[in-house]
Amino acid sequence: MRRWLAVPLVFAVAALLGFLGRPTPAAAQDPKIDPPVEETFMTADGLQLRGLFHKSVKDPATAPVVILLYAPGKDKDKERDMNTGDWAGLANRLAKEGYHVFRFDWRAHGKKGSDIKDTDRFWGNRYTGAWNARWIVGAGKKALKSDLYLKDIKDPIRYAPTLLLDLAAVRAHLDSKNDSGELNTSSIYLIGAESAATIGIAWMATEWMRPAFAPSPNQLGFAPRYEFVPQAINGGIVTPAGEDLSGAVWLSAARPNNLQESVIKNWISRNIKIRDNTHMMFMYGEKDRKGRNEADFFFNEVLVGKGNSRLGLAPLNEKYLHMVKGADQLTGVGLLGNDKALKTESTIIEFLAAIQKERAKITRKQRNYTAPWYINLPSFGFN
Repeated sequence: MRRWLAVPLVFAVAALLGFLGRPTPAAAQDPKIDPPVEETFMTADGLQLRGLFHKSVKDPATAPVVILLYAPGKDKDKERDMNTGDWAGLANRLAKEGYHVFRFDWRAHGKKGSDIKDTDRFWGNRYTGAWNARWIVGAGKKALKSDLYLKDIKDPIRYAPTLLLDLAAVRAHLDSKNDSGELNTSSIYLIGAESAATIGIAWMATEWMRPAFAPSPNQLGFAPRYEFVPQAINGGIVTPAGEDLSGAVWLSAARPNNLQESVIKNWISRNIKIRDNTHMMFMYGEKDRKGRNEADFFFNEVLVGKGNSRLGLAPLNEKYLHMVKGADQLTGVGLLGNDKALKTESTIIEFLAAIQKERAKITRKQRNYTAPWYINLPSFGFN
């Protein structure tokens, strides 16, 4: 088991020497963090989404990337977006530690909503066109809508599976930055809150059924390009894109009531390498009973945390089921922003650092995708 929570010896020595808590000249000078850059990117079904890219202060050309996922939807009457809670504080902390960070607004979220840049593709594609027509207000009007806001979604929970295309678009966007030498998508981390855990794990399952590198025309047969997951590849998938997913942290992981447990479990059982390749930590508040139960479900039932000798599954590190002491009933992004008392950010940094230590030598590779891909939602249990 990793001892990623152990206190490093250097801190003990510093305490004995009386230096702990008194910044040295080097420590007093924090590395300069550039302000995040606003970026737009396209989904396969024709939506333009908005994101913020926080550049690592260390080795930007080879630095790994962290994707931040807030829980879509509302808090009572207030819509959530990428600035709800202290995601910016976490992003800056990660940038100092040597990670690029990308955060974005899900489709229909944010003050500006999402622009439907290709209305024919959005309403008429064979993967999400029916979902868009069924769950978006005004879908049948003669003048096709060219924008999308959360108020336009009839049932955000039932429409949520389409958010997998948003994550696929994020990956395609980051891969394009990888190919231009700006970052390294050979090591990708996810940090998400509440229902974003379910979306994130579902997306991980899709990545294990997609090639990490754009297939050649010969591999695709009659298809002009790689269009959807899971698309058949001549010779099969040699290197799954899922191998690039290094780790994930879920804050108060939650699952929607309309999604059967068996569907979620099936994502892992079909792609069992997920549990061993992508280390996942589930964090929950000390008095958050629901959060504890949900974390236990994902860790022990979905990921088979205690192992299964018959299936050849070794037990997972029990420290990855982590109670945040002092957090009481705080949930999700509420666990961020008070590191002095809760140590949430510090725990996350230590967790990622332990994983990245083993992946630091993985080199950047050209991905060569020219467009984002669709996800065939029924293939992953969504109907």
